Amino acid sequence: MVMPAGDPHPGAVAARTGFGVDRYVSPRIAYWVSSFEPEMEAVAAEVACLRRAFPGSAAWGISGRDGWRISWRNGFGFPPWAQLGFRALSGLAQWAFDINHLFGGLGDWFHLKAVRKHPVIMTVAVHSPPADQALLEKVDRFVVEWPGGRNYLESLGIPPKAIEMIFPPVDLERFYPSQPPDAPFTVLFASSPDRADWLEARGIPLLLATAALLPNVRFRLIWRPWGDSLPAVRAMVRESGLNNVEITVGRFRNMEMHYQAAHVTVFPFTSPNHCKPAPNSLLESLACGRPVVLTDVVGIGPIVAEAEAGSVSACTINAMVDSLRTVRQRWRHYSEHARSFAESCLAMERFFQAYGQLYSQHV
Repeated sequence: MVMPAGDPHPGAVAARTGFGVDRYVSPRIAYWVSSFEPEMEAVAAEVACLRRAFPGSAAWGISGRDGWRISWRNGFGFPPWAQLGFRALSGLAQWAFDINHLFGGLGDWFHLKAVRKHPVIMTVAVHSPPADQALLEKVDRFVVEWPGGRNYLESLGIPPKAIEMIFPPVDLERFYPSQPPDAPFTVLFASSPDRADWLEARGIPLLLATAALLPNVRFRLIWRPWGDSLPAVRAMVRESGLNNVEITVGRFRNMEMHYQAAHVTVFPFTSPNHCKPAPNSLLESLACGRPVVLTDVVGIGPIVAEAEAGSVSACTINAMVDSLRTVRQRWRHYSEHARSFAESCLAMERFFQAYGQLYSQHV
């Protein structure tokens, strides 16, 4: 096919009309999600980027929180108790779109049950136990966001030809490098969970134990003001008696300032459950030239280590301390490699192009 002339919309794909004339079209995508706050939630942010690239698309799904989320800009979220109504409405609406694209985890059975129209694409952005095999067989193509995701899906019996790997994007103009802040050396944690029973998996006890061994290092925890995890983490910090740990609560739309005010961002996850294998805050930190320290359960860890954009640690206190000291000693080196990795692998243009090519195979 000969590409038509002109500068198309970033999400447009080439198609041939019935008269043999090439033209650019923007496929209409129905995005099925459980999060609807792009400024605060990683999956919602990715979907918002794709919706800007593919005009005429929509987002809906069963919300991860109680209450309705009604907004054409951010999507239509149904509370869990309204699943039957959601299935009825989405069962009709999905036929108005070219592709149904599920964004979330393999365990999102409530979306898999409701989707009927093919083609169906699923981006595995969050780690969760898989749904029944019969439901997963409804998916035509899977996308993983970290290299090891291929092996994981293949271990579940998904054919290699049905799996693509696409990194999440980061806005390289908004998130940019700056001079390191003044002392003390500051470690940022920006992956707060909604639920208190997820604090262990996000590594909060491990992080506080690490802070206890590094009294001259400042640990700043950015916390979102929802769910029941905030009172629990405040109690943990208070009971630990640590003076070098602070919690900053808010719905921040200027996260780049928080990365730039730190030296390193940490991801002390002890379990992959309910976590993103490629957390958006990790990618944003790299774009700001802030290296990362992450445990070996974080899916994107091996490629971060290979790029020398940070240090991968075992899920132990001493290993975390050693990784932080290593990055501190060679901070300039890791900082430069962090930004370089972001520029080469995480640009918005690459993200749009990769999904545009994937969609074009199904339109």
